[in-house]
Amino acid sequence: MAVEILRRRIKTTQDLRDIVSNMKMLSSVSILQYEQADKSLDKYLRNLRDAFHILALHHYLPQVSDKKNKNSRYLFLLIGSDNGMVGRFNREIVENAQNYIRQKHISLNDALFITIGKRMNALAENSHLKVYCSYAVSNSVKAVAMLAENVILNIDEVIRKERISDVIVVSHHRGEHNVINVELKQIIPFDMKRLQKLQNKKWETNNIPQIGVDAGKMFAELVNESLMIRVGKEINSSLAAEHYTRMTNMQNAEKNIDENLEELNLEYQQQRQEEITDELIDVISGVEAMKDR
Repeated sequence: MAVEILRRRIKTTQDLRDIVSNMKMLSSVSILQYEQADKSLDKYLRNLRDAFHILALHHYLPQVSDKKNKNSRYLFLLIGSDNGMVGRFNREIVENAQNYIRQKHISLNDALFITIGKRMNALAENSHLKVYCSYAVSNSVKAVAMLAENVILNIDEVIRKERISDVIVVSHHRGEHNVINVELKQIIPFDMKRLQKLQNKKWETNNIPQIGVDAGKMFAELVNESLMIRVGKEINSSLAAEHYTRMTNMQNAEKNIDENLEELNLEYQQQRQEEITDELIDVISGVEAMKDR
């Protein structure tokens, strides 16, 4: 009976290992596609920077104002996960946003939040953060672009309705030595000073491209496109970090399962050997009893 119970436990553990192994493989494939998408977005951002460079060389950039807004209001974009096996992934995002708010002495009345992820939304609301709107997490590279576009539209709406001065994205990134960290990146106000510096940077050829459309409209479109791409990159980075976290957790689980399987197999072999020994003793005892008769 004990041997049969062990056999079933070994079978269940082996099935669990197969599930964990498949999850690890899926996360590995997902990491690759999100990181490839991120590289493509980097190339697109370089093209946008070239367009800004042309505007700067033609002196078509708006003037930079050094005035600080005394009544700053903040919008935080919290990017989380709706899937399990990632530990404190969502909690870390909320905690980092809360720490930033405390360090900058920001009143919670002056902070609004857009969340990506239903779990993130619930966590933010339970932490008494004012959530303006929430989105589901994208499960494919193609869906990221549409999500980023919708987020930018909502950011624009919040800025107009709530007089938002600063927009900060809070998301996970995979850094050096594959360490997953939370980063806060301010995307609004747009970094105009950096763009103004492009006026002093030479164009790579002697022929500076001409602008055949309204420069003001072109600048506004470039800013909007840049913000959308940056939000898309943050979502991609978060998804890659999420899958890397899950893959690492699955690797650790796989190791623990293998160790457990080794122990179960050893125990099974011992139990089976004892069972065989008992059977042999019964047979020998039966033979001896027959001889005595």
